[in-house]
Amino acid sequence: MTPRNRLLALIAAGVAVVVAAAVVLALTLNRPAEAPRPDPVAATVPVALKADGLPSDFSIGVVMTFGQSGEPGTEYNRAAQGAVVAAQRFGQSGAKVVLPTQNDRGTEDGARAAVAALADQGVSGVVVAGTGPQAVAAAKAAEERGVPVILPYAQPSEPGQTTWTTAPTAASVEGALQKALNGKNRVLLVNDGGAAPASVAVADTLALEGFPDVAGLAQEAAIRTGDQLRPPSKDAPAGAEGIRTANPADAVVVSAATPQRLAKLVQALQSRDVSVPLVLPDGATSPAFASSLSELDGTASGQLIGVAAPTGDAIALQQDAQGRGMSAFLSGIRLATGNPEIKNLTDDNPFSADAWAADARSHDAIVALVRAGALAGSKEPSKVAASLRTLSFGPGEGLAGPDLDFTRSQALAAEATPVYASPQDLGLRPADEKAPRLVWVPAPANP
Repeated sequence: MTPRNRLLALIAAGVAVVVAAAVVLALTLNRPAEAPRPDPVAATVPVALKADGLPSDFSIGVVMTFGQSGEPGTEYNRAAQGAVVAAQRFGQSGAKVVLPTQNDRGTEDGARAAVAALADQGVSGVVVAGTGPQAVAAAKAAEERGVPVILPYAQPSEPGQTTWTTAPTAASVEGALQKALNGKNRVLLVNDGGAAPASVAVADTLALEGFPDVAGLAQEAAIRTGDQLRPPSKDAPAGAEGIRTANPADAVVVSAATPQRLAKLVQALQSRDVSVPLVLPDGATSPAFASSLSELDGTASGQLIGVAAPTGDAIALQQDAQGRGMSAFLSGIRLATGNPEIKNLTDDNPFSADAWAADARSHDAIVALVRAGALAGSKEPSKVAASLRTLSFGPGEGLAGPDLDFTRSQALAAEATPVYASPQDLGLRPADEKAPRLVWVPAPANP
């Protein structure tokens, strides 16, 4: 190569390097901002759940109060059918999970006897699907026997090393109530044997015991919210008009001893055209409230505000890991409903009868105990409990609800928030004409 040609080659090479550098610089300067990292959970969560290492015929006992006629403790019987969905999901991958169920008969002695019967059957853990004193007694009885126990709907009185709750804390519930009542200055408490929220500044109180019936209580509440006029006194002149309350209540907190009684209060207030928000601190998100309100022809509207952790069906609409986990759970409900051979926990009705109410909380309690049994590779309750104490779970492990951390007795990681009643059918569960039209969503449909 002549000196002239060598010079031309070097110039050409230099030009190529400069052009390449310019292209790289242009791409770097014009590169869009880095997209958010994808969620570590797969784009879809499978319906079938695997549990490698789970001993054969793994057994988890369920304690609940039988019946649907309003007895205390029965409010979550239908919600507890989510446990059936969890067992079916594991069964699809060959991991058999058995769910023997015992009736606590609504008493503390009955609860202790139920736990004893389950322990004698060799269960590896217990889920207490109830509330009230009998739920606390059942948890204590399991703790004394060293059997791991999870309470999805109640708080244990003195949780030990083998007792967990996945219900929101009292402080979390109080915080959600404060949010629901934000900006309300004259709160009226309407009560039928329920607890009065400690953190709520109540301006006025009406209790059923001071009235002949619920209708009379509701009428007085409507007068104090300014939605009805107070009738003239008996000695008022003929033709005298009613009197509207000065400084009427701007919100009503409705509390009752059971969800059924709560529904009766709510329906009575609605029938008197009470227009202010009705805040329901306890029991409103149970299936018992929904079915009772429907039977009474009450209305599911954004006027009704409950308090709950993010465990409702609406979570499936989220574009994140928990949304996909909830979607998989709801798919499991649809599959179980389509199989008439799948029965409920008490084996006296097809699962499909309660598919509308089966919830994520009971489902996730079963998932947690199965995961602990698989890690321990044992049915022995003490080993399952020891394993569970080391674990935390999320949608990647099959949960439908919020993350759970079992390194602490209060396993729920999420806070309770206000939720709003809606009659909208989300279309996520099997169609059921007999099911009540009430779902709880994180924001009112018409704010």
